[in-house]
Amino acid sequence: MSLHRSRNSWCGKLSVGAGVGEMNHFISRRQSLCGLAALAAAPLSGCGTWINYEDIGSGDLKGTVRVDWVGEDKFIYRKTSDPLSFRPSFMKIPIVPDDMFTDGGSIPRVFWGVPGLSPWGLGPAYVIHDWLFVVHRCNPPNVPDEVRNITFQQSALILGEIGKALIEHGLVQHNMLEAIVWAVRTRYAEGLWDRPGTPEDCATPRLLKSVRGKTVVNFSIPPRTRR
Repeated sequence: MSLHRSRNSWCGKLSVGAGVGEMNHFISRRQSLCGLAALAAAPLSGCGTWINYEDIGSGDLKGTVRVDWVGEDKFIYRKTSDPLSFRPSFMKIPIVPDDMFTDGGSIPRVFWGVPGLSPWGLGPAYVIHDWLFVVHRCNPPNVPDEVRNITFQQSALILGEIGKALIEHGLVQHNMLEAIVWAVRTRYAEGLWDRPGTPEDCATPRLLKSVRGKTVVNFSIPPRTRR
């Protein structure tokens, strides 16, 4: 079932021996991620499906985002008394992540210098997207059936809807959402979705609460205005 109004299959191609002019052709809002991926991630298999920004649905995003640093390149999302939640446009109940390890967006390091493509550029969207992977790969308890039954393709649309909410709340300055949603819909990403979770991926909230860290992110959505 289609969850948006229109979609077009798209994937650019760039050979390793392409000239500078050809490379510049690919570095655009629509094509930068696919063009660079051909160089940085040659094993990337299969095209994603492109979805235009205006075709991305609008859901309900709210709550507090708290992330603790617990070691080199190790972060834990902490569920608070005002938990981060998102109700997609096509669901009746919200998605509410529990404590878990997160690395933000799994974006190849070569892209980090591109505005809008850092691992934390869409932080809350990546946290909820990571939680959907945890639910699918680790089968944690006390997850509503509607959330547990989210498909791979729906998980990508959910990331897109959260990213759109962040942009419309004024929390994102560089809109690379179309390219990011394309990337998380590739067959490569689907392979990660179907890979069994590691013990770290599936660490229980009770275990994670015993891991001490330093809070590095702590803010509310929608942003609180100063009086």
